[in-house]
Amino acid sequence: MKSLRVRSVAAAAVAVALSAASLSALAAENGLQRYSPGVGGSDMTAPLVPGWYFQLPFVGYHASKAKGNDGKITTTAGSTVEAKATNMAFLPRLTYLSTDQFFGGNLGVTAMLPLVHRKAEFVSQSPSVVVQGLVAAQNGIDNGVGDAEISPIVHWELSDSQTVTLAPTVVIPTGDYKATQRVNAGYGNFYTFRPSVQYAFIGDGWDVGARAVLSFNTRNKDTGYLSGKIFNLDYQLMKFVSEDIRVGLQGYFVRQLSADNYDAGKAAFPNPRTTIVDGNKMSVNAAGPAVSWIKNGGEMMVEGKVLREYNARNRFEGTAFWLTLSKPL
Repeated sequence: MKSLRVRSVAAAAVAVALSAASLSALAAENGLQRYSPGVGGSDMTAPLVPGWYFQLPFVGYHASKAKGNDGKITTTAGSTVEAKATNMAFLPRLTYLSTDQFFGGNLGVTAMLPLVHRKAEFVSQSPSVVVQGLVAAQNGIDNGVGDAEISPIVHWELSDSQTVTLAPTVVIPTGDYKATQRVNAGYGNFYTFRPSVQYAFIGDGWDVGARAVLSFNTRNKDTGYLSGKIFNLDYQLMKFVSEDIRVGLQGYFVRQLSADNYDAGKAAFPNPRTTIVDGNKMSVNAAGPAVSWIKNGGEMMVEGKVLREYNARNRFEGTAFWLTLSKPL
Protein backbone atom coordinates (compact mmCIF):
# COMPACT_ATOMS: atom_id res chain seq x y z
CA MET A 1 0.00 0.00 0.00
CA LYS A 2 2.84 2.40 0.88
CA SER A 3 4.53 1.74 -2.47
CA LEU A 4 1.29 2.44 -4.33
CA ARG A 5 0.82 5.71 -2.45
CA VAL A 6 4.36 6.82 -3.25
CA ARG A 7 3.87 6.03 -6.94
CA SER A 8 0.58 7.99 -6.98
CA VAL A 9 2.18 11.05 -5.40
CA ALA A 10 5.11 10.82 -7.80
CA ALA A 11 2.76 10.57 -10.80
CA ALA A 12 0.86 13.66 -9.67
CA ALA A 13 4.14 15.56 -9.20
CA VAL A 14 5.27 14.60 -12.70
CA ALA A 15 1.93 15.73 -14.16
CA VAL A 16 2.22 19.09 -12.38
CA ALA A 17 5.78 19.53 -13.65
CA LEU A 18 4.74 18.70 -17.21
CA SER A 19 1.86 21.12 -17.01
CA ALA A 20 4.07 23.93 -15.73
CA ALA A 21 6.61 23.21 -18.47
CA SER A 22 3.99 23.26 -21.20
CA LEU A 23 2.65 26.64 -20.10
CA SER A 24 6.13 28.09 -19.75
CA ALA A 25 6.57 27.41 -23.47
CA LEU A 26 5.03 30.85 -23.95
CA ALA A 27 8.27 32.80 -24.23
CA ALA A 28 8.50 36.38 -22.97
CA GLU A 29 6.52 36.98 -19.79
CA ASN A 30 3.01 35.56 -20.24
CA GLY A 31 3.71 35.27 -23.98
CA LEU A 32 3.39 39.04 -24.47
CA GLN A 33 5.53 41.91 -25.70
CA ARG A 34 5.27 45.69 -25.38
CA TYR A 35 4.74 46.28 -29.08
CA SER A 36 1.64 45.62 -31.16
CA PRO A 37 2.83 43.71 -34.26
CA GLY A 38 1.01 45.03 -37.31
CA VAL A 39 0.39 48.52 -35.97
CA GLY A 40 2.56 49.93 -38.76
CA GLY A 41 0.54 50.31 -41.95
CA SER A 42 -0.22 52.93 -44.59
CA ASP A 43 0.77 55.64 -42.09
CA MET A 44 4.37 54.58 -42.76
CA THR A 45 4.14 55.99 -46.29
CA ALA A 46 1.88 58.96 -45.51
CA PRO A 47 3.45 62.42 -46.05
CA LEU A 48 4.77 63.90 -42.80
CA VAL A 49 5.24 67.67 -42.59
CA PRO A 50 5.65 69.89 -39.49
CA GLY A 51 2.47 70.00 -37.40
CA TRP A 52 0.24 67.95 -35.10
CA TYR A 53 -1.11 64.48 -35.93
CA PHE A 54 -3.62 62.19 -34.21
CA GLN A 55 -3.95 58.45 -34.73
CA LEU A 56 -6.56 56.08 -33.31
CA PRO A 57 -5.80 52.44 -34.16
CA PHE A 58 -8.14 49.71 -32.93
CA VAL A 59 -6.96 46.11 -32.89
CA GLY A 60 -8.97 42.98 -32.21
CA TYR A 61 -6.84 39.84 -31.86
CA HIS A 62 -8.06 36.30 -31.31
CA ALA A 63 -6.03 33.08 -31.05
CA SER A 64 -7.34 29.57 -30.46
CA LYS A 65 -4.02 27.79 -30.05
CA ALA A 66 -0.68 28.19 -28.32
CA LYS A 67 2.37 26.79 -30.08
CA GLY A 68 5.41 25.25 -28.38
CA ASN A 69 9.10 25.29 -29.30
CA ASP A 70 8.48 22.69 -32.04
CA GLY A 71 5.71 24.74 -33.63
CA LYS A 72 3.04 22.29 -32.50
CA ILE A 73 0.09 22.88 -30.18
CA THR A 74 1.21 22.58 -26.55
CA THR A 75 0.47 19.40 -24.62
CA THR A 76 0.29 18.43 -20.96
CA ALA A 77 1.18 14.87 -19.92
CA GLY A 78 0.45 13.76 -23.48
CA SER A 79 -2.88 15.60 -23.63
CA THR A 80 -3.59 18.69 -25.77
CA VAL A 81 -4.04 22.00 -23.99
CA GLU A 82 -6.74 24.10 -25.63
CA ALA A 83 -5.68 27.75 -25.46
CA LYS A 84 -7.67 30.84 -26.32
CA ALA A 85 -6.58 34.46 -26.16
CA THR A 86 -8.55 37.59 -26.98
CA ASN A 87 -7.01 41.06 -26.96
CA MET A 88 -8.78 44.26 -27.93
CA ALA A 89 -7.24 47.70 -27.63
CA PHE A 90 -7.52 51.31 -28.64
CA LEU A 91 -4.06 52.85 -29.13
CA PRO A 92 -4.57 56.65 -29.26
CA ARG A 93 -1.38 58.44 -30.33
CA LEU A 94 -0.52 62.14 -30.53
CA THR A 95 2.49 63.25 -32.57
CA TYR A 96 4.11 66.65 -33.10
CA LEU A 97 6.75 67.38 -35.75
CA SER A 98 8.55 70.73 -35.53
CA THR A 99 10.64 72.77 -37.96
CA ASP A 100 13.70 72.41 -35.71
CA GLN A 101 16.50 70.43 -37.30
CA PHE A 102 18.77 67.67 -35.97
CA PHE A 103 21.44 66.37 -38.36
CA GLY A 104 19.24 67.49 -41.24
CA GLY A 105 16.03 65.91 -39.93
CA ASN A 106 12.95 67.47 -38.35
CA LEU A 107 12.62 66.98 -34.59
CA GLY A 108 9.37 65.91 -32.96
CA VAL A 109 7.75 63.90 -30.20
CA THR A 110 5.09 61.18 -30.04
CA ALA A 111 3.15 59.60 -27.15
CA MET A 112 0.59 56.81 -26.81
CA LEU A 113 -1.61 55.48 -23.97
CA PRO A 114 -3.48 52.21 -24.72
CA LEU A 115 -6.91 51.19 -23.46
CA VAL A 116 -6.97 47.40 -23.22
CA HIS A 117 -9.25 44.37 -22.87
CA ARG A 118 -7.34 41.12 -22.45
CA LYS A 119 -8.55 37.55 -21.86
CA ALA A 120 -6.78 34.17 -21.75
CA GLU A 121 -8.22 30.69 -21.24
CA PHE A 122 -6.47 27.32 -21.00
CA VAL A 123 -8.31 23.99 -20.90
CA SER A 124 -6.51 20.66 -20.48
CA GLN A 125 -7.98 17.39 -21.74
CA SER A 126 -5.97 15.47 -19.14
CA PRO A 127 -8.09 13.34 -16.78
CA SER A 128 -5.92 14.50 -13.88
CA VAL A 129 -7.77 16.95 -11.64
CA VAL A 130 -4.42 18.31 -10.48
CA VAL A 131 -3.31 19.10 -14.01
CA GLN A 132 -6.68 20.61 -14.95
CA GLY A 133 -6.58 22.80 -11.86
CA LEU A 134 -3.08 24.05 -12.59
CA VAL A 135 -3.94 24.87 -16.20
CA ALA A 136 -7.19 26.59 -15.17
CA ALA A 137 -5.20 28.75 -12.75
CA GLN A 138 -3.61 30.42 -15.79
CA ASN A 139 -6.98 31.76 -16.97
CA GLY A 140 -7.88 35.41 -16.55
CA ILE A 141 -9.51 38.57 -17.86
CA ASP A 142 -8.77 42.26 -17.33
CA ASN A 143 -9.77 45.67 -18.67
CA GLY A 144 -7.98 48.94 -18.12
CA VAL A 145 -5.25 51.37 -19.03
CA GLY A 146 -2.10 49.91 -20.55
CA ASP A 147 1.52 51.04 -20.40
CA ALA A 148 2.27 54.53 -21.72
CA GLU A 149 5.02 55.17 -24.24
CA ILE A 150 6.80 58.34 -25.25
CA SER A 151 9.52 59.06 -27.76
CA PRO A 152 11.39 61.86 -29.48
CA ILE A 153 11.38 61.45 -33.26
CA VAL A 154 13.67 62.58 -36.07
CA HIS A 155 12.26 62.59 -39.59
CA TRP A 156 14.46 62.87 -42.68
CA GLU A 157 13.24 63.62 -46.22
CA LEU A 158 15.92 61.85 -48.25
CA SER A 159 14.31 62.74 -51.57
CA ASP A 160 10.90 63.46 -53.09
CA SER A 161 10.07 59.76 -52.74
CA GLN A 162 12.09 58.46 -49.75
CA THR A 163 11.92 59.16 -46.01
CA VAL A 164 13.47 57.77 -42.82
CA THR A 165 12.11 58.21 -39.30
CA LEU A 166 13.92 57.37 -36.05
CA ALA A 167 12.00 56.92 -32.76
CA PRO A 168 13.88 55.80 -29.58
CA THR A 169 10.80 54.92 -27.52
CA VAL A 170 10.59 54.39 -23.75
CA VAL A 171 7.63 52.37 -22.39
CA ILE A 172 6.65 53.15 -18.80
CA PRO A 173 4.80 50.73 -16.44
CA THR A 174 1.72 52.91 -15.95
CA GLY A 175 -0.80 50.15 -16.79
CA ASP A 176 -3.17 48.32 -14.47
CA TYR A 177 -1.14 45.37 -13.16
CA LYS A 178 -1.19 42.83 -10.31
CA ALA A 179 1.62 40.30 -10.13
CA THR A 180 -0.68 37.81 -8.42
CA GLN A 181 -3.05 37.52 -11.39
CA ARG A 182 -2.32 35.85 -14.74
CA VAL A 183 -3.89 38.42 -17.09
CA ASN A 184 -3.41 42.19 -16.80
CA ALA A 185 -4.00 45.31 -18.89
CA GLY A 186 -0.42 46.37 -18.10
CA TYR A 187 2.60 44.21 -18.88
CA GLY A 188 4.40 44.45 -15.54
CA ASN A 189 6.63 46.46 -13.23
CA PHE A 190 9.46 46.97 -15.70
CA TYR A 191 10.61 49.39 -18.39
CA THR A 192 11.21 48.83 -22.10
CA PHE A 193 13.60 50.74 -24.34
CA ARG A 194 12.40 50.31 -27.90
CA PRO A 195 14.31 52.09 -30.68
CA SER A 196 12.77 51.92 -34.15
CA VAL A 197 13.78 52.93 -37.67
CA GLN A 198 11.14 53.42 -40.37
CA TYR A 199 11.76 53.63 -44.12
CA ALA A 200 9.25 54.70 -46.77
CA PHE A 201 9.36 54.77 -50.56
CA ILE A 202 6.48 56.66 -52.15
CA GLY A 203 6.31 55.83 -55.85
CA ASP A 204 4.07 56.76 -58.77
CA GLY A 205 1.92 53.66 -58.19
CA TRP A 206 3.29 51.39 -55.49
CA ASP A 207 4.25 52.58 -52.01
CA VAL A 208 6.60 50.52 -49.82
CA GLY A 209 7.11 50.98 -46.08
CA ALA A 210 8.94 49.08 -43.34
CA ARG A 211 9.52 49.63 -39.63
CA ALA A 212 12.26 47.76 -37.71
CA VAL A 213 11.86 47.69 -33.92
CA LEU A 214 14.14 46.27 -31.22
CA SER A 215 12.87 45.92 -27.62
CA PHE A 216 15.15 45.81 -24.56
CA ASN A 217 13.40 45.03 -21.25
CA THR A 218 14.42 45.50 -17.64
CA ARG A 219 13.56 42.81 -15.09
CA ASN A 220 10.01 42.78 -13.69
CA LYS A 221 10.55 43.82 -10.06
CA ASP A 222 7.36 42.10 -8.95
CA THR A 223 7.90 38.68 -10.55
CA GLY A 224 11.67 38.47 -11.09
CA TYR A 225 11.07 37.73 -14.80
CA LEU A 226 13.30 39.21 -17.50
CA SER A 227 11.92 38.92 -21.03
CA GLY A 228 14.54 38.56 -23.76
CA LYS A 229 15.28 41.06 -26.52
CA ILE A 230 12.65 41.01 -29.29
CA PHE A 231 12.91 42.16 -32.92
CA ASN A 232 9.83 43.27 -34.89
CA LEU A 233 9.48 44.16 -38.55
CA ASP A 234 6.24 45.64 -39.88
CA TYR A 235 5.94 46.01 -43.64
CA GLN A 236 3.44 47.22 -46.24
CA LEU A 237 3.15 47.21 -50.01
CA MET A 238 0.24 49.36 -51.23
CA LYS A 239 -1.01 50.51 -54.64
CA PHE A 240 -3.42 53.29 -55.57
CA VAL A 241 -6.38 51.90 -57.49
CA SER A 242 -8.13 55.30 -57.60
CA GLU A 243 -7.36 58.84 -56.47
CA ASP A 244 -8.26 58.07 -52.87
CA ILE A 245 -8.13 54.27 -52.45
CA ARG A 246 -5.05 52.13 -51.86
CA VAL A 247 -5.02 48.32 -51.60
CA GLY A 248 -2.20 45.91 -50.95
CA LEU A 249 -0.38 43.53 -48.63
CA GLN A 250 0.74 44.13 -45.07
CA GLY A 251 2.31 41.93 -42.41
CA TYR A 252 4.98 41.46 -39.78
CA PHE A 253 7.79 39.28 -38.46
CA VAL A 254 8.52 38.74 -34.75
CA ARG A 255 11.76 37.16 -33.57
CA GLN A 256 12.96 36.88 -29.97
CA LEU A 257 16.74 37.24 -30.05
CA SER A 258 17.66 36.23 -26.50
CA ALA A 259 16.11 33.79 -24.04
CA ASP A 260 14.14 34.80 -20.96
CA ASN A 261 15.51 34.67 -17.43
CA TYR A 262 13.76 34.13 -14.10
CA ASP A 263 15.26 34.97 -10.69
CA ALA A 264 12.96 34.31 -7.73
CA GLY A 265 15.44 36.10 -5.46
CA LYS A 266 14.69 39.36 -7.27
CA ALA A 267 10.90 38.98 -7.14
CA ALA A 268 8.65 40.85 -4.73
CA PHE A 269 6.02 38.15 -5.31
CA PRO A 270 7.90 34.95 -6.29
CA ASN A 271 5.74 32.35 -8.03
CA PRO A 272 6.73 28.73 -7.31
CA ARG A 273 5.06 27.64 -10.61
CA THR A 274 7.20 29.94 -12.75
CA THR A 275 9.73 28.00 -14.80
CA ILE A 276 11.91 28.83 -17.78
CA VAL A 277 12.64 26.38 -20.55
CA ASP A 278 16.24 27.14 -21.57
CA GLY A 279 16.51 28.44 -25.10
CA ASN A 280 12.79 29.07 -25.64
CA LYS A 281 12.25 32.14 -27.83
CA MET A 282 9.04 33.40 -29.42
CA SER A 283 8.63 33.92 -33.14
CA VAL A 284 5.76 34.36 -35.58
CA ASN A 285 4.96 35.66 -39.07
CA ALA A 286 1.78 37.31 -40.31
CA ALA A 287 0.38 38.65 -43.58
CA GLY A 288 -2.92 39.78 -45.02
CA PRO A 289 -4.85 42.22 -47.21
CA ALA A 290 -5.25 45.92 -46.45
CA VAL A 291 -7.29 48.79 -47.87
CA SER A 292 -7.04 52.49 -47.06
CA TRP A 293 -9.15 55.50 -47.95
CA ILE A 294 -7.45 58.89 -48.12
CA LYS A 295 -9.80 61.87 -48.00
CA ASN A 296 -8.97 64.90 -50.17
CA GLY A 297 -5.34 63.95 -50.66
CA GLY A 298 -4.47 63.76 -46.96
CA GLU A 299 -7.16 65.47 -44.89
CA MET A 300 -7.84 62.12 -43.19
CA MET A 301 -6.99 58.45 -43.70
CA VAL A 302 -8.94 55.34 -42.66
CA GLU A 303 -7.38 51.91 -43.04
CA GLY A 304 -8.56 48.37 -42.39
CA LYS A 305 -6.59 45.13 -42.58
CA VAL A 306 -6.74 41.49 -41.52
CA LEU A 307 -3.45 39.78 -40.64
CA ARG A 308 -3.27 36.00 -40.24
CA GLU A 309 -0.39 34.58 -38.19
CA TYR A 310 1.57 31.44 -39.13
CA ASN A 311 4.70 29.51 -38.08
CA ALA A 312 4.37 30.56 -34.43
CA ARG A 313 6.86 29.30 -31.83
CA ASN A 314 6.41 29.62 -28.05
CA ARG A 315 3.45 31.99 -28.33
CA PHE A 316 -0.17 32.22 -29.38
CA GLU A 317 -1.05 32.01 -33.08
CA GLY A 318 -4.16 33.83 -34.28
CA THR A 319 -5.66 36.57 -36.43
CA ALA A 320 -5.60 40.34 -35.94
CA PHE A 321 -8.13 42.84 -37.33
CA TRP A 322 -6.98 46.47 -37.49
CA LEU A 323 -8.99 49.64 -38.10
CA THR A 324 -6.99 52.88 -37.95
CA LEU A 325 -7.97 56.55 -38.22
CA SER A 326 -5.14 59.02 -38.95
CA LYS A 327 -5.69 62.77 -39.13
CA PRO A 328 -3.52 65.91 -39.23
CA LEU A 329 -4.74 68.48 -36.70
